[in-house]
Amino acid sequence: MKAAANKPLVIQDLPIPKPQGRQVLVRVQAASLCHSDLATITGALGPLPVIIGHEAVSVIQELGPDAGKYDLHVGDTIGSGLWQDSCLECVDCKTAGPQFCKKMNLLGITTAGYFAEYALVDAATAVVVKRAGEDGPRSLPALAPVFCAGITVWDALERSELLGAKVIALDVRNEQLIAAQNDGSADEIINTRSLSPEGLARKVQEINGGLLVDKAIVTSGAPQAYQTAIGIVKPIGSIVAVGLPAAPVPLPVGAFAIGCLKLIGAKVPGQVGAKRCLDFTVRKDIRPRINSRKFVLEDINEMIDLMKAGKVDEGRMMIEFF
Repeated sequence: MKAAANKPLVIQDLPIPKPQGRQVLVRVQAASLCHSDLATITGALGPLPVIIGHEAVSVIQELGPDAGKYDLHVGDTIGSGLWQDSCLECVDCKTAGPQFCKKMNLLGITTAGYFAEYALVDAATAVVVKRAGEDGPRSLPALAPVFCAGITVWDALERSELLGAKVIALDVRNEQLIAAQNDGSADEIINTRSLSPEGLARKVQEINGGLLVDKAIVTSGAPQAYQTAIGIVKPIGSIVAVGLPAAPVPLPVGAFAIGCLKLIGAKVPGQVGAKRCLDFTVRKDIRPRINSRKFVLEDINEMIDLMKAGKVDEGRMMIEFF
């Protein structure tokens, strides 16, 4: 099989893996590039796996010996979160969920991922997008980014009980903000680049009926984004941490104590949360914005360079294998 492997990423011909235990072998239909892949390539998340990539939709080709009990079949189209190989037996697995297992692997980070023609997926994490022989949702390949970017924000929305809320999008780039408003992701937009903390708070109040926000979801890993969030949340509000800074961020305990603020963590959910997100996405006919360029596997290093340069305004970059 063709795969983008090692560092720097080189297109290689590697053996098709054999599913073991509860794994399923999938043929990758479409895989999209996530910002976390950049951190993986640099080694910031640990030793580089043979193959990166953790956002994809793919078609099952073969079941491992223990995968049959998960109601999966050859020909099913599936997606999966990045948590793999959880033990399913520890206290964390049974009480908090398999996505908190200390023994798990991370697809495309600690184990081979999706930038290849074939991959292995843990059946216990798989979410069926389309059953074999049945009609599936429209633009099915475009659902690939849902299985990281989509389900992570979904987890933040569920944990903070924000589904259906008015959305004010903040960024330092007009292109990103305009795109968010045009695709219906945001009710209001604010470019924070030239605003002081006090000026930003006033701007939020101007467009929000004189009020600061109830909750702020921070999807950027920039430390300043967290400082910005603290300044626009009203008393007894919440800040939801999604973006991961490269270094620890000082916590202004005084602001949290005086404002009685809450800090809520959110991350890629397990299978149950991922399925709820997919069901909602399909029911509401929502699709991620995909770059119109038809990327192929040989473009992977160019895709990485484009993302490093911040040239992502045209949508998620995706490789569609078939």
